[in-house]
Amino acid sequence: MGFREILLGIDSSVSPGFHVVKRDTTDVLEQADAVPFWSQDYTQLAKGSFTGSVNSISYNGIQIFTETMNRAVDQIASAPQDCYVIGLPTIIEGEASWGLLPVRAHSLITLDKNAELYFKTSMISEITVAVIPAKRLEEYAEKMDWIDFRMVMNTIKPVESLNPHVAKLLLTTLMYGMEFDTSNEQDINLKEKWESFEDDLMSACLHALFHASANTHPHFDHRIPRYIVNRVRSSTLTNAAFPLSIEELCKVLKVSRRTLNHAFIRVLGITPVTYMRNVRLQRIRLELMSAPKDFSSIAHVASKWGFWHMSLFSRYYRELFGECPIDTLQRAKSLK
Repeated sequence: MGFREILLGIDSSVSPGFHVVKRDTTDVLEQADAVPFWSQDYTQLAKGSFTGSVNSISYNGIQIFTETMNRAVDQIASAPQDCYVIGLPTIIEGEASWGLLPVRAHSLITLDKNAELYFKTSMISEITVAVIPAKRLEEYAEKMDWIDFRMVMNTIKPVESLNPHVAKLLLTTLMYGMEFDTSNEQDINLKEKWESFEDDLMSACLHALFHASANTHPHFDHRIPRYIVNRVRSSTLTNAAFPLSIEELCKVLKVSRRTLNHAFIRVLGITPVTYMRNVRLQRIRLELMSAPKDFSSIAHVASKWGFWHMSLFSRYYRELFGECPIDTLQRAKSLK
């Protein structure tokens, strides 16, 4: 790694195509330059020595980054052109505003494409956001056919309150992107793993936007959505290792993507993707709890139920059950 790369905090050991920045700062002007691809003007508001950090990963046009600061700062910023910004404040100590609206815990923060951002941070702050090309997110929403994306962005406020569960789902997905392992150039599945993450990311973003816009369609007959949910559960259990895609489920059920997604939001408050994942995680947990004393291959059980990204599997498992898979297994063994 050369001097300039060290100075800029750019990690040159990552796989080709990935752009990773890990940078600590001691000056607010340095902080303004630290987030790649953004144009920013920062003004420190609170007296005292400034420290901050930026961790950013970008690939295939999508950027995820976390920014921390220990002083209140007035930011005027512009995201990359024709991109949406969707994220969460992960630390707020003091008063903060995003887009002139107050920011609190479990807030969803958004920036429309090509809009200028005004962000006044709290004394100690951290945000984690995704920057997604507008065309890709709009096309994904159209493909899923469950929200009118432009209608939501035209009506949603820059800061909206989220249910803690919905906020946690979005944060889990964002943090997986932040921790994505790009160091192994020999990993032939690296591109496929990132593309799988992109689908999870856009699904989590749409899920958060859907809840923030309170578009839950209360006029639905409850019996029909419950029937759809039950059919999806049956399909998930039948196709354990290779769960059907949303498109395949729609064909089997003979319903539109909109109908499928609205059914799950109406009945369970989560997306079909999240539900199918939780069903498979529950079955894995059941197998671990009933495993013999000499059993040790958690990865085998995970792959049996369609999880081949072990780090993401462990995160989902821990988020759902409050413990790691190995903890479940060890506790089960101790009871035998």
